[in-house]
Amino acid sequence: MPTFVRDAIFQNCVFQLSALLEDYLLELTSQWLSGLTAAGATNSRMPMITRALFAARSQEELHRRFIALGDETELAIGTSEQLAVFGLLRDDDQMPVLDLVSKLIKDRKFPSIRNLEVLFRRLGKPKMTQALSKRTKTNVELALQAFMDVRNVLAHEGPPSITDLDVGRYFERVDAWIEGIDREFYGHVVKTSGAQYWQ
Repeated sequence: MPTFVRDAIFQNCVFQLSALLEDYLLELTSQWLSGLTAAGATNSRMPMITRALFAARSQEELHRRFIALGDETELAIGTSEQLAVFGLLRDDDQMPVLDLVSKLIKDRKFPSIRNLEVLFRRLGKPKMTQALSKRTKTNVELALQAFMDVRNVLAHEGPPSITDLDVGRYFERVDAWIEGIDREFYGHVVKTSGAQYWQ
């Protein structure tokens, strides 16, 4: 096989693994949130930090416009149109049907270290990389940063040299990270919501 073809295959493996990890994070977290809503769970089955952050982020644009324009009427009308958002803060109410994924997950699904930490902190599971490092007995922060550095160089600069050994190691690491995230998040969901909400 010509060297340039082999190199292209190895480089594509890095992109595919990064995309796989990104898709996994989106699927894992969004399934939990949609499962809660579909099952008619009460708001208390979701961490308060998650609910409060969703409410705050839902009001973000209204408050920006108020700060810029000073229109109290527009702020009041916009707030009154989003009353269902505030219903999330009452523990015993049934979860309203809201687009939780767009406000809580979509902007943090790219698997960088910072995004991983922010995403799971939003969902009530802080220090995810620390938990993953303990579970996998590796330095996840360092390994994920190194992997994403290679991915970003491939995407934005000249392609670095990647060997078959590198690719094999990346496959093993991504597999271990997914398995670790799955176990850690499962424990969090069971503790927070109950095993019946794990899909």
